[in-house]
Amino acid sequence: MHHDDFWQVSLREFDLITSARCKGKDREFRARRVLNQEMGILTQFAFHDPKKMPDFTRQTEPVKPSASSRSQDLEKLRAGLLGLHYHSKRNAK
Repeated sequence: MHHDDFWQVSLREFDLITSARCKGKDREFRARRVLNQEMGILTQFAFHDPKKMPDFTRQTEPVKPSASSRSQDLEKLRAGLLGLHYHSKRNAK
């Protein structure tokens, strides 16, 4: 956005826009840090022992939660909701 466009924006909208841009820049900075660290590790392997260098082109599959962990997560959620309901009823008296 150009600075002339901000005259028609409320202070709340301006705050939302600027905070979103700051969060985006922070995420970009974190992503660059991760890439730089990975590049440093690969450079270390390439310099000291190129034969043991890991295959950086291969992508790993994301870990899928098993059915048992899903059921456990559901039970934890259910217990948490029951606890919240109990505390709200107890505090209402």
